[in-house]
Amino acid sequence: MSSNRANGTPASSSWRSTLSIHPAAELFPRMSPDELRVLGEDIIKNGLTSPVVLWQPDSKSPARLLDGISRLDAIEIATGSPVIVGAPSIMAGQHFLVCDKVIVLDKSVDPYAYVISANIHRRHLTAEQKRELIAKLIKATPEKSDRQIAETVKASPTTVGAIREKMETSGDVSKLDTRQDTKGRKQPAKKKKPEVPSAAAKRGAIAAEKSQAEKIAKRRAKTARRDIGPASAGELAREDAGELRSARRRIELENVGLRSEVEELRGSASETDDEEAQQLGALLRAWDRASESAR
Repeated sequence: MSSNRANGTPASSSWRSTLSIHPAAELFPRMSPDELRVLGEDIIKNGLTSPVVLWQPDSKSPARLLDGISRLDAIEIATGSPVIVGAPSIMAGQHFLVCDKVIVLDKSVDPYAYVISANIHRRHLTAEQKRELIAKLIKATPEKSDRQIAETVKASPTTVGAIREKMETSGDVSKLDTRQDTKGRKQPAKKKKPEVPSAAAKRGAIAAEKSQAEKIAKRRAKTARRDIGPASAGELAREDAGELRSARRRIELENVGLRSEVEELRGSASETDDEEAQQLGALLRAWDRASESAR
């Protein structure tokens, strides 16, 4: 047994020398040596239950470890031998071999989303650890929106936004004009806030509303006075009709008076006056023949 195994750390010649680690795999805190030792003993006894995951965007790029750092370290501690990862199998020394326990993902899978989804439920993170996870994800993928990161880590968009703002202020992450939403679309990083009217504009709006309200109140009061008591709508209509009848009667009386004057003019006036009397008589006769609406 090597000294590295005794103190709970992987052997010096380990899987790390042949397999690079994807940055997403470093998002979660590492297990302590004691925890790794317990995990390694459990894997030797019960087998490897969760597969090791590699990420290879295309055939020309080398595969990198995406999920399984602690498992590989634990196997090396428990066996005292370097782990050899060759998809789809894992081998360590002469007595440890598991088959079909290595998965290779391509670029169709978001490595950060996968790692968080695979670990968020099996890791018991404290509030501080979760904030550190959010900060790491913001730094690794600043183009993602607060809501997208919040959905990935099962947090509040407000919390993500506060952490991002703090990181932007300290210079830990750059400010971006656009971000990517949950559907992969680019959106403005900061939505325009609605313009807040000035104090003068607010006072002007209030004064205009008050003036309008006063006008409405005056109209309603005037209507109320017409509709209450003796000046009700029906009574007002009867009063208007009475005024019309009085006006018609007055005109008819004036008409009779004019006829009498015409007859007198005809008996005593000169030829010129008689002509004017004839014209006036013609007008009166036209009045008699006219309809009531024409009058």
